[in-house]
Amino acid sequence: MSFNAVVFPGQGAQKQGMARDFMDKYPEAAAVFESANQVLDFDIYAICHEDSELLNQTNYTQPCILTAEIAMFRALQAHHDLTADYFAGHSLGEYAALVAADVMSFETALNIVARRGELMNRADESGAMAAVIMDEIDLDTIGQIAEQHDIDVANDNSAQQVVLSGRSQELDKTLEALASVFEGQKFRAVPLTVSAAFHSRWMRPIENEFHEFLLEYADYINEDNLPRVASNYLGEFYLADRLQLIESLAKQLSGTVKWRANMNLLKDKKILELGPNRPLRGFFKTIGVDITSVINLKSAGKAF
Repeated sequence: MSFNAVVFPGQGAQKQGMARDFMDKYPEAAAVFESANQVLDFDIYAICHEDSELLNQTNYTQPCILTAEIAMFRALQAHHDLTADYFAGHSLGEYAALVAADVMSFETALNIVARRGELMNRADESGAMAAVIMDEIDLDTIGQIAEQHDIDVANDNSAQQVVLSGRSQELDKTLEALASVFEGQKFRAVPLTVSAAFHSRWMRPIENEFHEFLLEYADYINEDNLPRVASNYLGEFYLADRLQLIESLAKQLSGTVKWRANMNLLKDKKILELGPNRPLRGFFKTIGVDITSVINLKSAGKAF
């Protein structure tokens, strides 16, 4: 089966043992893990496959997910002739998309993601995030009420889900206000297990440092392939401009993940979701698009 777009989930998709079946069967996947161990200052095998507690700690989670997703991608490239014209990823998943599109090498992305995870892990721990789920999201009303409490829309995921982010007390007040406004409607708020208020104004203190770090890798970016990748921050495909990429990746830390816009860019494509879990499939269903999800060798056998 051929695909012309591949999408990658981000943080939250991790699970113990991810990509191990690919690594055990395919040398291309094993080589990605071996390369990661040369770059990182921890044993990625142990974190991914044995230590579930550290796997859920942001500074470990992010490089581990990137490694697992690229290991799976390389194996499918080599053994199932996986190719695609377009790529996208949700938040952290955007880095896997950039590697898959040959915008940057896996090693470059891994260095960047390791730094990103370290910075985000040391962010203000008083932050919290929650998913707001409704039959039909009223983004304007939700955004206005959130802003009144200094809460930001972290992810515009679908017509049925947005994620809010900010300080925990203000988030609680926002959710109470929303529950009152939408009383009688199908309204749910689901707290997320996170260490800080990602994709909110509370990430701005680390943006400049991350931007400067990204600039160190400017010469390693193949900007010719950037128009093949959808940007979370911009909500559209990148231009062939490495400085636009660097600015957007830095601002993605505090900016809204415009996933609904990203999905609309790809909705006419034949789409493969590739990662340890399949959170993106449900989002695509809300726009009437069925995608194929590969999370392990068994599902890969059905997809190809």
